[in-house]
Parts: sequence; C-alpha cells; structure tokens
Amino acid sequence: MHILYTAPGYKPAYRIGGPIISVSAKAEMLVKKGHKVTVFTTNSNLDEDLDVPTDQAIDVNGVEVWYFKREGLLKKWLFFIPYISKSIGYLYAPRMRSALDELVPNVDIVHTHLPFIYPTHAAVRAAFKYGKPLFYHQRGVFNPKQLKYRPLKKRTFIRFIEKPILRQANTLISLTDFETDSYRMLGVDTNCEVIPNGITVEDYWQELPPEWHEKLGIAPGVPVILFMSRLHPTKGGDRLIDAFLKVLNDFPDAVLVMAGPDEHGLQKRMQEGLKAKERAGNILFPGMVSGEMKKALLARADLFCLPSNAEGFSMAILEALASQTAVLISPDCHFAEVETANAGKIVSLAPEDIAKAITELIANRKHLAKMGTNAFEFVRQHYNWEHIVDKLITLYTTALTKRTAE
Repeated sequence: MHILYTAPGYKPAYRIGGPIISVSAKAEMLVKKGHKVTVFTTNSNLDEDLDVPTDQAIDVNGVEVWYFKREGLLKKWLFFIPYISKSIGYLYAPRMRSALDELVPNVDIVHTHLPFIYPTHAAVRAAFKYGKPLFYHQRGVFNPKQLKYRPLKKRTFIRFIEKPILRQANTLISLTDFETDSYRMLGVDTNCEVIPNGITVEDYWQELPPEWHEKLGIAPGVPVILFMSRLHPTKGGDRLIDAFLKVLNDFPDAVLVMAGPDEHGLQKRMQEGLKAKERAGNILFPGMVSGEMKKALLARADLFCLPSNAEGFSMAILEALASQTAVLISPDCHFAEVETANAGKIVSLAPEDIAKAITELIANRKHLAKMGTNAFEFVRQHYNWEHIVDKLITLYTTALTKRTAE
C-alpha cells in the first residue's frame, strides 16, 4: 500500500510533543513491513521553524517526507497577543494543496493527524475529491477539558469544518476508549477504532550508564522525580511543583526535574514563584531535552510524574515505562492499566494528594524499583509498535477492500 500521512510537524520537530514521536514511529514501522509512506507536513517546530529543505521530498529513515513552508499570517501581524504568538497556529502552507492534487490520485490511504490545522483540511479535500479512504486521528484534542481552552475558536471549527469531515471519514482513530466517547459527545457516529500509541523499548535505557551521573549533575542515590512534557497549562507542572515543595519536608535532598519546552512563558512564572521558597535549587529546568540526555533523565528518575488534567495518550508515560521507571499520573491521563500492572499509581490532581503519593513511593525504594521492572515488562508485552501497526494495516486493508467492492 501507499499511505499518505499528514501532520502538523515531523521529526526533528520534537518541541511539538508526543505526536511527532508516535507518527514517525508508525510511519517507519509501516515502511519496515513493506509499505510506502509519504508524509505531508510543515516546517513547524512549535514556536520556531525547522532548518530543513521545504516543498520537496526528503528521505527520513525510509519515509518520504515533504516539509512545506508554513505562513503564520496571524502570528506575523498579531504577535503582541500572547496566545496567538505561542500557539502552533493553523499551519497554512500554500504549496501543499497543489502537491496533494498531484500525489493523492496515486495513494491508497489518506490518514490525517490532528484537527484544526491546514494539513488535515487540505488532505481531507483531496481524499474526498479523488475517492480515497480517509482515516482521521484527533489525538486527544476533542477531550472536553481541552475544548475549554480557546473554546470559541475550537467550537466554531468543530461545527463548520471538523464535524462534516468526521461524518464522511471512513474510520475515526482513537488512542483510548475515552477518545471514542469524546467523538460521540460531538454527535458523530462514524465507525471508530482504538489504536493506542506504542513504544520500541530497545530505544531506551533501563539503567543509567555510570558516566551520566556526573553529566546530569545529580548525586547517586538522591530521589529524582521527573516531569517531561510541554510546560503548558493543561499538563499540571505548577501543581507538581506545589506538591514537590511538600515532599521536601520529608526528603530534603530530593530533586524535581521539569523537562520540556516552555509555552506561554510558564517556566519564567514558575521560577519567579520559587525565588522566595526554601530549597528552590532542588527544582531543575533543563528545557527541551532529546537524544541521550532524554534517555538519561528517564533512566535516572525514580518516579515519572504527569498530573495532567487533559491527556490523549501520553508518549512520555510510555517512554518512562520503557525506561523501567514507575509512573505517578492523574485519572485524566486515561491509562488505568498502569495500576493493574503495578507499574505506577493514579492520584487526584490535588497537590496534597500528589505530595502524599510521591512521599509514600520514594519512601520504599525497593518497591518502587519493582514497579519499574513491572513497567518495562508491561509495555514490552502490550505496547509493542509492531503489533499495534499490524492492527492498523488490517484496518487499512479492510477499507481498501470495501472501497474496491463498491
């Protein structure tokens, strides 16, 4: 099969977050299994542009990727409005449409990733125009709590643009059962299939190489709590800091690492709020991390914590589990299986509850290490990319067979 993916960005656009990791992993696995994948995307890397050739095909680990130059007209003229200047934007890429008209007649499947963006809307138009099966992936965006953020824009888009697409798509893709419910809450009854994110455990370190203790600057044996996500209002970084300050009463040498790209100036506000606090130096802000530094932090952490109030299916949680690190997450992460597997704990969003859970977990490091071992085995068995992509291929093949028969 020849499959077209559209996405807001593609690696190395890691500032955008988890979708970049999961979309590229799926694309590469499909290629490994003998299929051709073309990705139409933009040169966006959240609040900056990638330094990549644009408007031409590039081979990225066997995947044919087209990075189209985005034109952020609203950002250009309304840069003084914070939510516009920091938003990923509509990602209008004027040269993408004609390129889609050349490509789409020759592909078998069109699969879009993320609502509210031009690459999705342009690909949908082409899929319908040329009669190609359309798979639509929301990636947590229709979570009711997410829709409360910039609600006017999102509700307008949903009513006039997204819902007509949702009703005509061949298949809607959900990361979790909760995402299926969020489609239904919009009044859409199109066939929906749950295909979770996956992980390649071989890509991660389960133990920290000795030389990395010095590189990280964190003494061996010190309890390390890791937050690794965008610093965004929905991710709960502020409530984790509040909780950690309470943990320091019992574990004064503990370290909290707040890793991730800043959005909306939240890091500056967090650091300003810590100036008058004791032991503020126990909270580190390394910014966006990648490569070996990312692997090192995941492997060094005793506990990964994501107290998010609106999550799709966090790749960061899977990465922590693959690094043999137990997790402490919120109910809104929609990953109850971590408790069933004794690989982590789910706790409310209240800072007091988060603090209590962290304190109890790091007080019993032996049990915490056992949870980490369980975490690794859990993702290795149940969230292997190869098995997940096999399910996706079955869906694609079924759609093609049905379309041929019509």
